[in-house]
Amino acid sequence: MKKKEYLFSGLLIRWSTLNQPEKVVVFAFLLIPIWWLWGWRLLFFFLLLGIVVYEYRQQKKVDLKFPSLAASSVILFGAYTLISVSVYAQLSNFTLSKNSIFSPIDEWICAGLILWYIQNKNIRVRLQVVAWSCSIIVLMMLVAWLIIYFGLQQAHFVPSRSIYGLLTDKGERFIPGLGNSNYLLPYFPTDKSLPGMVRYVYFFHGPESLALFVGFICLLALDIKNRLWSLLLFIASFFLLLTSGTRAVWVALPVVLFIRYFFQAAKLSGIWLLCVLIAIISYTTLSIPAVTDLVLNRVTNTTDATGNLRRDSTEVRAKIYHRTYEAIIEDSDSLIFGHVLPGKTVLPGYAPAMVGTHSFILSSLLYRSGLVGTGIFFTYWISLLWWLYQTRNTRPMCLLIFALFSLTFTTMEFETTVMPISLICVMLDN
Repeated sequence: MKKKEYLFSGLLIRWSTLNQPEKVVVFAFLLIPIWWLWGWRLLFFFLLLGIVVYEYRQQKKVDLKFPSLAASSVILFGAYTLISVSVYAQLSNFTLSKNSIFSPIDEWICAGLILWYIQNKNIRVRLQVVAWSCSIIVLMMLVAWLIIYFGLQQAHFVPSRSIYGLLTDKGERFIPGLGNSNYLLPYFPTDKSLPGMVRYVYFFHGPESLALFVGFICLLALDIKNRLWSLLLFIASFFLLLTSGTRAVWVALPVVLFIRYFFQAAKLSGIWLLCVLIAIISYTTLSIPAVTDLVLNRVTNTTDATGNLRRDSTEVRAKIYHRTYEAIIEDSDSLIFGHVLPGKTVLPGYAPAMVGTHSFILSSLLYRSGLVGTGIFFTYWISLLWWLYQTRNTRPMCLLIFALFSLTFTTMEFETTVMPISLICVMLDN
């Protein structure tokens, strides 16, 4: 009789119990600080290259069936973005930057090819393996926070260039708009998150990417069967989320948690009992003036406090969204194929505050990609959600992750951590 091999040996994971995809995932997570030093560029390209080499060594070919609608549409979206930028550059007679060419290829086309490979090969990775890898990274970030907060006392610093920034000859002095990933910025000393704290980035290219990553870990932690591990990982991840100062995720995560426990309660108590409870709460809230005033005041105060945390950011964003919306409505000629590139800045002297930025749906899709690009992307997003829904019994938290992403798309871009986490969700197995 074969002896049962446990996944863990104390706090360490048993390498011999992991399959090949799980080993790759563990390495990918543990190397996050190295990805940060590199500059978070061309990661899907390198991963795809590794897959091709591996398959060729194993079978002398990469044998894949016809891609799913989700895989084919995300590849098409990347090709559409690349063609749009290239055509626009020719018509406007200007030279494309390296990032304008490489980003669509890496972030959409290569990622789509990897999605095609994962779905065709039915690659699965156990939740506990991903959770262990995430726990190590969370521990690393907590240590980094202790060093920065107590050791460096959040002092101002001159950021060094990342390896990619050095290779592409970026300026030695960091200026907003040159790309955070070209510089090593573990925290933003001039921005604020919690009282007495600056905005932290740790090993990511921006606080928004960090927030989505630790938001994902918060939801992942809830499905860990070991309750102590689950509780500690959730608390640590939630703390790191607060240090990011990313208000969109602060608001979206509680909404997603409410959805999770709402449906759990529906399963346990029955949908009819739950509907009765909701009806009683709604009647009490809306019919008794004292209760209604209390709820409204709570909601208003919370909203104001979140908006006032970084009021200058809120006001600039409002200008960006207003002028982006006006540009979409007024320029009907660009409505179909989009403006391709961001417009002028709404805050002179600050390059990142450009028309057509800071919102994936309004800016990246409707403004820059037009109705054609928007339609292609939503084909990808909805078809992938439908595929995850059909396989939801083996990955119960994945739809919640995509709900979190979707809620942030109104006020955040499609951050660099969204696609890697999406691919993890496609592979995730209980």
